[in-house]
Amino acid sequence: MICARCESINVRRSSWKKNEDHMNHLLYAPYRCRDCKHRFFKFSGLFKLSVAATLGLLACMGVFVTIYLLSKPDLSISSPPIVHEIKPSRTLILDKAKQGKADDQYAAGLMYMPGGEFPIDYKEALKWFNLAAKQGHAGAEFNLGLLYRNGRGVLQDFTVAAQWIEKAAHKGYPAAQYQLGTFYKTGEGIQRDLMQAYVWYNLASAQGYEPGIAGRDNVANLMNATEVLKAQTLSRNFKLTPSHHHQDKTLTINDENHVETNIPGAGLKQPLKPGD
Repeated sequence: MICARCESINVRRSSWKKNEDHMNHLLYAPYRCRDCKHRFFKFSGLFKLSVAATLGLLACMGVFVTIYLLSKPDLSISSPPIVHEIKPSRTLILDKAKQGKADDQYAAGLMYMPGGEFPIDYKEALKWFNLAAKQGHAGAEFNLGLLYRNGRGVLQDFTVAAQWIEKAAHKGYPAAQYQLGTFYKTGEGIQRDLMQAYVWYNLASAQGYEPGIAGRDNVANLMNATEVLKAQTLSRNFKLTPSHHHQDKTLTINDENHVETNIPGAGLKQPLKPGD
């Protein structure tokens, strides 16, 4: 720092006086020459530093804002519209069922079951399943059997349940084959027969129905080697009953198709034919 009067370099920083207007010298700082005692103001270096820091901060903020704007998705590009599945109205479903086709009657019955579009009504489901089952619809026969087994919409009756489920099992319905195997294993609604239980579990597992594999392996542990071999032979020679209706083998897990396993039993019996 050099004195503006005597050009001396013996200059020091001075202090502000009470009668001085700080606002008029906001960008300056007071100095005094030690040689000539001249007091003067010079542009403040601290202010320069503050200005530089402020500019640096603003530059950083500008960088971050730029990055944000570049990464922000372009809202002008509209996303593809969400396609909602168009479900048939309740009236349409019931109207089709009333026309007498087994597949439509079966579909109407499912709509009254847990997971369906209608409020749960087991009596209505029973009515439609019964109509479709009388036309030989395997899915309807199976669900009708479950309603009788669990006493939903009708008095519980294991014998009637086994009869309907057996019809569906003979048509190749894997869940019905598994359930029939359980009936034979427990003696529920039908004479207990471990060999027949193995046959039906084996037939279900052959179609990729996972519970059938566990059921077959479990019941095999209750049989001797000769019985297992005979049951395997019966499985290979078994012939299904043809069905003239389209069968939906996709099942929804609910309390209607829950079955108990690991219950021992014994006995031998040849497979029954539908209606026996």
